[in-house]
Amino acid sequence: MAPYSIVVVTWQSAPVLQALVATMNSHLKSRPELIVVDNRSSDEPERTVGEYLGQTRFIPLEENRGYGAACNVGVEAAGSSTVVMLNPDIELLDSSLNELVAFAARRHALAGPLLLNPDRSVQPSAWAGSVGPSPWIGALLPGPVQPRPLRERLEPWRAKRTIAVGWLAGACLAAPREALLRLGPFDPAIHLYSEDLDLGLRAKRAGIPSYFCPDLCRVVHRGGASASIAFPRGAYGLAARNRRAVLRRAYGSRRERAAWLALRLNLRLRVMAKRVLGRDATPQRALLEAVRSTRTVRELPPAPG
Repeated sequence: MAPYSIVVVTWQSAPVLQALVATMNSHLKSRPELIVVDNRSSDEPERTVGEYLGQTRFIPLEENRGYGAACNVGVEAAGSSTVVMLNPDIELLDSSLNELVAFAARRHALAGPLLLNPDRSVQPSAWAGSVGPSPWIGALLPGPVQPRPLRERLEPWRAKRTIAVGWLAGACLAAPREALLRLGPFDPAIHLYSEDLDLGLRAKRAGIPSYFCPDLCRVVHRGGASASIAFPRGAYGLAARNRRAVLRRAYGSRRERAAWLALRLNLRLRVMAKRVLGRDATPQRALLEAVRSTRTVRELPPAPG
């Protein structure tokens, strides 16, 4: 049996999948099982899957069911007791994914690595509380000027050591398969964006912790490979709507509304600060506009798991 299973969901992402498979061949000598679930692509991802040197399984879907629903299919099909859910635009830098998997199995937890941009700068990939005082403190006191203990609590993606967090980015997540199946893992009602936030919140309620492990594993995440095709002008509005829906289902309308106001303040202050410093604030302005325009909140069905 393979030491663990890797589940990758694709949609029009064969070029980045090829880079992922190449780095898997280079660094993962233990040859974990690779399961690729394809959301009806037209770029022949199955050919790329065949380049992997380990055991593979390709599952083509008849329609684009979204990331979460497709990932659930892959987890269900996995033949190992531990699973890594991996975006196709990830590239491995070494064999440290093995360490992340071992940690997740040992702690019976969700575990995420340090995500790096292609230029090796750090990418936000772990977060603390999404409601309550944390968003307001983060809005009024920027991360770079916070004392280290507070910074690791409010912006744990800046940490240098393994710490427990509220939730993790879904680009690379390791966990016991049994725990994932108990959770869903993902809610198929969320087609794209904020499915990882929802998973982390539901995992916490189920007694399954989440850990950010920057000292155990690091990978490159290019980001937006499929989303840039589906949403060439950006998907800030969809991401904002889904985030509100997830938080409202988890915490109720009052706490969700307060968190939303804190996020608006955070973005407004960031735009102002960048303007004063003469820096480009285009992404922050776009997100702020999306947040301002998201006035109605979608009602999600009852959570899975």
